[in-house]
Amino acid sequence: MIIVPTEKRFDWQNAPIALFLIVILNVLVFYVYQTGDSDHFEEAANLYINDGLYQKEAEHYQDFLTENEAVEQLELFQEIKQHPQKIYAAALILQDEAFYAYMMENAQGFYEPEYFVYWKFQRQYIHDLMFEVSYQKHGLVANDIKVTSLITHQFLHAGTMHLIGNMFFLIICGFAVEASLGHRNFLIFYLITGVGAGLAQVLMDLNSSVPLVGASGAVSGVMAMYLGIFRMKKIEFFYWFFVFVGYFRAPALFILPFYIGNELYSMWSMPETNVAFMAHVGGFVTGAILIGVLVWFKPETLNQEYIEEDQAVNPKQESLDQIYQTMDKFKFETALKQINKHVTDYGSDFGLKVLKYKLLNAVEPEQAQTYFSQLITSTKPNNQQLAKLEKIWHELSKEERQIDPEAQYKLAWNFITVPEHVEEAINIFQQMYQAENKHPSLNVLAKKIAFAYKRLENKAESEKYLAIAQELS
Repeated sequence: MIIVPTEKRFDWQNAPIALFLIVILNVLVFYVYQTGDSDHFEEAANLYINDGLYQKEAEHYQDFLTENEAVEQLELFQEIKQHPQKIYAAALILQDEAFYAYMMENAQGFYEPEYFVYWKFQRQYIHDLMFEVSYQKHGLVANDIKVTSLITHQFLHAGTMHLIGNMFFLIICGFAVEASLGHRNFLIFYLITGVGAGLAQVLMDLNSSVPLVGASGAVSGVMAMYLGIFRMKKIEFFYWFFVFVGYFRAPALFILPFYIGNELYSMWSMPETNVAFMAHVGGFVTGAILIGVLVWFKPETLNQEYIEEDQAVNPKQESLDQIYQTMDKFKFETALKQINKHVTDYGSDFGLKVLKYKLLNAVEPEQAQTYFSQLITSTKPNNQQLAKLEKIWHELSKEERQIDPEAQYKLAWNFITVPEHVEEAINIFQQMYQAENKHPSLNVLAKKIAFAYKRLENKAESEKYLAIAQELS
């Protein structure tokens, strides 16, 4: 389920300069700086395993965790040690700085003198290589906190979807918060909430050696600031729950119990996940405190004119929302009437035409066939729209495909222009070729198919359709 505020519309009078800089910096760090991470990690882990160090250290690591009463870490290691790919267990050992220090201090007593010299050289090289990985070098590690990592960890991400998810929610809430706070305050508050998020996660386990990365804590703080700014003011929310989508208006703080409830439930139901839920909570609480202090002591700092500005829902968008809400209730006839009114008031587009066809197909199938012909003849589709038309065409029965000849011709002509739809164009041509009353320009379509086969270097089929074109001429 997704619920996001959509009350405010972007406008250049309140351009979110700090927000743009934060987003651009996150993207550049991920796609420029972090691109070499996988190479460093794989080289270090493979060398560690293939050189035999993993096999020699695994037992000592288990003893180390037992002596330090790191029960959860020990259970995790014992579990992943059973995995057929040793790289997972090896990665856990290599990321544990405390164990590395322990081995450097005690390994001389574990190994023969000659092997110890070799082990020390290799282990130090592998460790240095491993810590060239961005999340090891600049991530926030509980048992080795660096002041700089409280900031740097906020701009690192574990994957593309991690980055996209964080940036999406940051943009959705961030531009309104920046317009309300001002550029400087927004940037300062954003960084402070990221620090609060990191410290909250660190306090969960001060002995942890797992690096924390990501902007999600700071983003949670921005969400809290959004709610703190608008509080009981009724604002517009967009919701997406499985197939149900739409908008509703409610006090800003309406989302608070949903957010907190979701985080608490996720922490309880997914204890083994890599998601730092406590960082989300810490960032949210930090953001709430910051905005609370500002509202209490310096309310004049806020851009009240922007906050109070009524940015009502776009009438066109509201009309579309009503259509989708009606469809959610399976009132297809009513939704069809609403679409017709919407088209009269605001005009139509390809997506709306397809939606109307589907509703007609459910309510008045005979009219749907006629409307589909009109849809084809009145549209010059792009590749994406053509794919949707092909999907609809595939779903039609043989009888339903007996549409207006002009529509058949145009559909085949559109299909023949795109390589992946050529086969469907030929099927339509064959249907039209076998018809008693042939389309007057069917010979041109046959030539088009011949040229398509020529591009595919199929000489036999190309000549076949050129012959058919000559016959039809």
